[in-house]
Amino acid sequence: VGFNSVYHLTDLPSFVSGKYLVLFDPQGVYLPRVSAANPGKRIDFTSSSALSFYKDQFFPFCAFGCDMQSPFSGTLFRFPLRNADQATRSKLSRQAYSPEDISSMFVQLFEEGIFTLLFLKSVLCIEMHSSDCPSVRIQQLKWMHSHWTL
Repeated sequence: VGFNSVYHLTDLPSFVSGKYLVLFDPQGVYLPRVSAANPGKRIDFTSSSALSFYKDQFFPFCAFGCDMQSPFSGTLFRFPLRNADQATRSKLSRQAYSPEDISSMFVQLFEEGIFTLLFLKSVLCIEMHSSDCPSVRIQQLKWMHSHWTL
């Protein structure tokens, strides 16, 4: 399961960590020059001109202190939801998701999520935030933290 479970929601997951933007396109339909053997891109955004050409792809990461010009000391994930039109063409899933669907999933996660932390050694807290792009107004939706002492 792991990271591959994001393909239930999106066809183009991406993340920023350090000086890299990583995008996965296993279908090879959204990114140029990708294939089954090389289904994604890793871009050093600190030394690339890609930022000026693809501002709309970089902009959602400009939050939590990430400016997409200098390395970011953390990891930010982006999972653009698969809409109804994309679902009709997707080879990964025919399921479309709306913001309301995800809100419902968030509620379920946080009703049961605290129990999940019991079984995760390295995960100490889970936070979920939402943004209403293009303004990137970040709103914290939920937060849970575990304090375990042995």
